Amino acid sequence: MLLSVLGAWATLASPRATAADAAPELDASTDLAVNEELDRQTPRRTMQGFLKESREGDFRSAANYLDLHAVGAGTRDSNGPELAQKLSYVLERQPTLDLAKISDDPTGAPNAKTTDTIVVDTLYAGEEPVPILLKREKFADGVNRWLIADKTVALIPVIDAAYGPRPIGVPLPPSLTRPTFLGNELWQWIGVFGAAFVAYLLARIAAALLVRAAKYFTHRTPTRVDDALVESARRPLRTVIGAITYRLLLNPLQLTTAVVEVLEHLTYTSLVLGISWLLLRALGVSTMVLDEHAARESYDDFLGRRIRTQAVLLRRVASVTISFVAGAVVLMQFDFVRNVGVSLLASAGVLGVVVGFAAQKSLAGVIGGIQFSVAQPVRMGDEVVVENEFGAIEEINLTFVVVRLWDKRRLVVPITYFLEKPFQNWTRTASDLVGAVLLKVDFDIPVEAVRAELRRICEADPLWDKKTCTVQTTDSDAATMTLRALVSAGDAARLWDLRCRVREQLLAFVRAHILARAAVR
Repeated sequence: MLLSVLGAWATLASPRATAADAAPELDASTDLAVNEELDRQTPRRTMQGFLKESREGDFRSAANYLDLHAVGAGTRDSNGPELAQKLSYVLERQPTLDLAKISDDPTGAPNAKTTDTIVVDTLYAGEEPVPILLKREKFADGVNRWLIADKTVALIPVIDAAYGPRPIGVPLPPSLTRPTFLGNELWQWIGVFGAAFVAYLLARIAAALLVRAAKYFTHRTPTRVDDALVESARRPLRTVIGAITYRLLLNPLQLTTAVVEVLEHLTYTSLVLGISWLLLRALGVSTMVLDEHAARESYDDFLGRRIRTQAVLLRRVASVTISFVAGAVVLMQFDFVRNVGVSLLASAGVLGVVVGFAAQKSLAGVIGGIQFSVAQPVRMGDEVVVENEFGAIEEINLTFVVVRLWDKRRLVVPITYFLEKPFQNWTRTASDLVGAVLLKVDFDIPVEAVRAELRRICEADPLWDKKTCTVQTTDSDAATMTLRALVSAGDAARLWDLRCRVREQLLAFVRAHILARAAVR
């Protein structure tokens, strides 16, 4: 209905006289007059010229490639362009027509079955074959030229009936049918853009309905993970549904093969990207939920930290894999890429060595990331000493690890470092640590009194984990002895603070003891 209204408006608004009406009369007559502007010297040039003029909407010129002997001279100017338009409409939509296979020899060799006739394609009206014939005719100047044979011209109404009528089922004015671009009429281009708008609206509505229906069920479950997954799928669903809907809406438009191929590539690419987007969103939500769960766990919950580390790395590996596969699937729809792929596989021996040397570092980093996720030499939150720097594992990526140092600097280390070089992991199997405080005192300091004071300090300090608290004499010389106070805490940060407090209070105790002894003397 919309196209009918547009057509009626265009008919009323457009002037009665057009450029096509002012064009010269067709040169195809009983004696085949010559038109030097047209190249009909070979079968291929005849078909190329016919399709070129048709795509440009100049059906009067396209009719000059038809043998119109069977059309009455009085009606040739009106019927010729109409027959050319109907034939081009069908030929542009047949993937079996291959111009490269048509002879470009003036004699028609080697395609000619006889000396002057070539079959370039075969259509079917039901079960009856309709050959598309090219025939060599002698023109008024005595030169032989190729035309679409009169037998094929006579069957154009049959071809049009078999592959028509036009799908919208309403008569269209010339203003919507005669102007063509890339072999498609104006109403078809209106349909292409209109279908895109309709597909977008339907995709939004369908995605909203699906998400709402899914939320109805997810709200009844105790977990909120499924709610986040459903909400994250909204936009990817629009892309997937929109691509499928748009492809279905294009079928009734009967577009040319070249345009259909381009639009199929676009919709196929959108479909692949939408599915990949959906998978990446699901991975992101899953990792986010695991991170939040691990963050709520206590500092010594190794199971949660291990799962969090694996989830982060596997998400990155899966994201790279999904993106790579999606890109490969998109590119493999093009024949050129497939041919290049076959050629690369055929020479894989040489190319494998070249690519291996060129991408050695990059591939080592990716493979190291996969190995790292399985071996887990460090986990998220582990406290490590790397390159003589103490810090905590803050971020683990596919190719590098970020260590947050004690002074808030960040040390970025290649992930292969943790697989190839030694380092200290203070929380590998347990987060609690034992630290030492060394004191050099003279022989007058009573060790038992120091041990009792250490016990009092530890019991009064909330940083102590109630596991290790002892004093040992580890060394001595002529004037002093070395006391080592061992204390433990839940993690490195707490241990550092506890050691500082113990050192301060033991020094105060020793000083008080020395002062008291001096006062007695």
